[in-house]
Amino acid sequence: MPGHAVGEPQTLFSGKLRPINLFCYLSNSSGEHLRAVLLVDESQFVPDDPNFTKQPKKPWEAEFSVSHALRKLGHSVAGIPVTSNVAETLARIKEARPDFVFNLVEEINGCREHDNLLVRILELMEVPCTGASAEALMLSRNKHLAKLVVAEAGVPVSKGVVVTEGMKNSHSVAGLKFPLIVKPLHGDGSEGINAKSYVKSPAVLQRRIEQLMRQRRRPVLCEEYVPGREICVTLSGLQTVSVDSICELVFPRRSQVKFATELAKFDKQYRSRAGIFYRTPARLPEKVQSQVMNLAKKAYCALGIESYAKIEFRVSDVQIVFIEANPNSQLSRSAHSTDFGCIGYERFIKKIVRMALERHKRRQPGR
Repeated sequence: MPGHAVGEPQTLFSGKLRPINLFCYLSNSSGEHLRAVLLVDESQFVPDDPNFTKQPKKPWEAEFSVSHALRKLGHSVAGIPVTSNVAETLARIKEARPDFVFNLVEEINGCREHDNLLVRILELMEVPCTGASAEALMLSRNKHLAKLVVAEAGVPVSKGVVVTEGMKNSHSVAGLKFPLIVKPLHGDGSEGINAKSYVKSPAVLQRRIEQLMRQRRRPVLCEEYVPGREICVTLSGLQTVSVDSICELVFPRRSQVKFATELAKFDKQYRSRAGIFYRTPARLPEKVQSQVMNLAKKAYCALGIESYAKIEFRVSDVQIVFIEANPNSQLSRSAHSTDFGCIGYERFIKKIVRMALERHKRRQPGR
């Protein structure tokens, strides 16, 4: 791969990037070989394998999957962990002199709400970065605010309220009908949701709210439970949005839990014991599938995601209700909630990079 010429302006902090033949990259050929920085959570970084080239302990973890795909596409990859020392993280990115940053960060110093901070800085520096914008991340991570936004766009949502410390819970949830789902206001991928999140009485509600407050010291979202099937839609795109995959998290009739908990989504052994499984593609009537796709696109555009995401719904014979949006969603090659076997994993990664470069080009002065 050709290097930077001596005296050439550095990639970061100047706002000037090495010229990239975007037409070549978007063509059917392999395109240019670019320098990629793979930004990862500090907890996922492996010092002995910083660029994620070895076989991981868990098969096809997202970091390894993406690194492998980028290298297969001809790019070089430098893995960098994001820590609470933002200045140090930026210095390491600057040293790598990337053509683009592939963002896999989900938290900073254990805090989900901070996952947008480094993205905001990279945007100000005019560095191409994959995934949703800082604004879209901040909006989508606040589950209640996200629902207000998609509801304004015409997408049905469940009724809910936010409870903070010091509020009288009985007054706060007045007007909501039991049963309720009680979960953290901020989060990603059903984080903090378990069997106890399903609440059928005021007394149990009080205990659940107090438990979450003690554990997280964060606001709690209480919303009416929506019966139905658990449907997850994977979308991607900038101006033109495509529905790439529709899957269902299927619960057996005997299951005590029939909604997407953290265990149901991410613990394969738990799913096996409970008889829960992912079905891709979901088996929906043609009319219902069309409605789901239309509502998913509306929610995606309303939240300004402009990259890739999973949008979750509860679907029944009488309604389709938005549950949450997860931009920068799971990119493990073995992810069950997206049919990468049908989409083509390297093809999807290439599209994510292309969108980052196109979005960067669109933001340049005079564009």
